[in-house]
Amino acid sequence: MKGLTTILKSLMICLLVVTLTTGATVAEDSEQAKESFNMGLEAQQKGDTTSAITYYKSAITLDDTMADAHLNLGSIYFAQGKMTDAASQFKKVTDNDPTNAMAFANYAKVLAAQKKNSDAIAAFQSALEADKSYVEAEKELGKLYYKAKDYDQAISSLEAFIKSDSSDFYSHYLCGMASKKKKNNKKAITYFGNAIKLNAKHFESLYNLAGIYLGQQKYSLAIKNYERALKIKPKHYRCARKLAIAIQSSDPENYDAAIEAWNRFITVARRNTDARAKKYISEAEKLVKDLDDARVMTDE
Repeated sequence: MKGLTTILKSLMICLLVVTLTTGATVAEDSEQAKESFNMGLEAQQKGDTTSAITYYKSAITLDDTMADAHLNLGSIYFAQGKMTDAASQFKKVTDNDPTNAMAFANYAKVLAAQKKNSDAIAAFQSALEADKSYVEAEKELGKLYYKAKDYDQAISSLEAFIKSDSSDFYSHYLCGMASKKKKNNKKAITYFGNAIKLNAKHFESLYNLAGIYLGQQKYSLAIKNYERALKIKPKHYRCARKLAIAIQSSDPENYDAAIEAWNRFITVARRNTDARAKKYISEAEKLVKDLDDARVMTDE
């Protein structure tokens, strides 16, 4: 019995020693992992991505739960276009920590880049579930919903983002486009106007705003915005054509102004090889002739 007691004591001591040794090893690995991560971070900041990858991989080998190492390594792979590798790194973090909103958002961006839009939407939604204040996810969701032609959801997500950050012109523009698709021109005008205030040289906002005004027969506003748009893209033949339509419609008897506008369109369109441009040129040349004949008759 005494021998058995001695053996049990020996086992307890051995187990204790093993436990303490394992604990020390884990602690050492954790510290070494942090050192490797910091070296990787320093290398990444210097632009040495090859060394950064090596250090981050070393950190992960030592501590596979180190979220920052996975995230930074994933970001490098993403920048290199290695989407499968990037997805693997971000997914590892979400598996380890379902509350890491950034990891879900990064994973979603990879999925979006891979054209897996429905999966990307689900991942961005998970980011918001993990952190409701992570409004960047709302902006990205808005883009994906717009691509999916779910304009109601696009508006909802974009407006949620704009409520927190109203400085992003593209979110206003996209909200304007979604509103336009829903035929809510009043809201579309507001958002296009906001986008232009934030970025006066955003062609698409000016062009689409002018288009709404043209449809509403508010010709002076249409002309103003088409002219601003053409200053940004002087070779955009569709904009030049719409401007000519607005000018002629605003004053049908002002033949000189209409002819000048249509000739300007013809000049712009001739620089374009698009088949539709050629068709429009033919129509415009006939129209200019008709306008010129009408002017002559009026003068007589």
